[in-house]
Amino acid sequence: MIFLALLAAILAAGLALATIVLTHGRARDDRGGARADLVRYCNLSAVSALLCGAMNLFEAAGGGTTAAAAGNATNVVAVGLLWAGARRLNSRSAIGAISVGAGGILMFGLTFLVPLDDATLVKTAGLAVLALLGAFEMARRPLADLAGARLMTWTLGLYGVYNVARLAVVAVAGLDPLLGRGLVSAETTAAVSAVAIALVSLAAVRIGRHLDDAPIPGTREHDRGSLRSEAAALLADAATAQVTVIRVPELDLIRTAHSSERAETMMRQLLDAANDAIPRAATGIPARDTVVAVAPVASDRDAQDAAVRRAFASRMPGIGYDDVPDLAFQHVVITEVGELSHLLESRRLRPR
Repeated sequence: MIFLALLAAILAAGLALATIVLTHGRARDDRGGARADLVRYCNLSAVSALLCGAMNLFEAAGGGTTAAAAGNATNVVAVGLLWAGARRLNSRSAIGAISVGAGGILMFGLTFLVPLDDATLVKTAGLAVLALLGAFEMARRPLADLAGARLMTWTLGLYGVYNVARLAVVAVAGLDPLLGRGLVSAETTAAVSAVAIALVSLAAVRIGRHLDDAPIPGTREHDRGSLRSEAAALLADAATAQVTVIRVPELDLIRTAHSSERAETMMRQLLDAANDAIPRAATGIPARDTVVAVAPVASDRDAQDAAVRRAFASRMPGIGYDDVPDLAFQHVVITEVGELSHLLESRRLRPR
């Protein structure tokens, strides 16, 4: 029975990976956008779940402690990546794949240091915490407004509650219920995992479709589309258009010294300042900590930059900030929309 349940989990993980890759794995202009982040984290999570099922099957066939350790580690990583991906899509402080991987390595090593049953309890506690954290993050906006987010919230929440219930049973009745048959047994847990993987896959596809087809105003994906549309309109009337990339170099220091909310407020003020100071500009925040304006080519870029600085400085007292951070400008003249799409890849918008 345990072999059938584990095979179901492996099949579900494989189908989840294939579904996400086939639905959202194509190369697009927005490789660095929210959809790409979703695909990256969900694909890594599906791969981890696939490896987890394979290692658990190997362990059941007599693979020993090494197989158990690998299964525990990849199980924790699979759930942790969903939480990390949700934080990424909500533009919160990153708990990236490397951090989650470090947690998996810790779980791998711990399995060799403590009895196997104790390691299983630690893993179960980790799964409960990570799943509930993922559910809470999915319930936060703007991610909560996307189609499929509610399904993933409920799936992660119920999966977390199930693991809490397993821990509660152990606290009351010991390890015997986990080793035998019943609602908290290894067979049932594998079956629950298979169902959870399938539901998470469905939710990820729905979220990705929403990001593709109807990005929410204010998100990076929406701003990318708006900037490209404006560039196309400008280039229909003129041979060239000007892209102005504006950053606050000390924004990370402001975020550390004050808060993420203060940094986000400052970026919104910079967005408004650029919109007011650059004539006929379409503005947006298509990448982290970066404002981009698309407008007709300016005759005097220095004067335009100075106007943005003045407009930005005039807004600082309104948000209770005494100092005026410096701004960094980058100007690019484009002749076709494809050049803007190339620039908008998040890798190319990162500060150098």
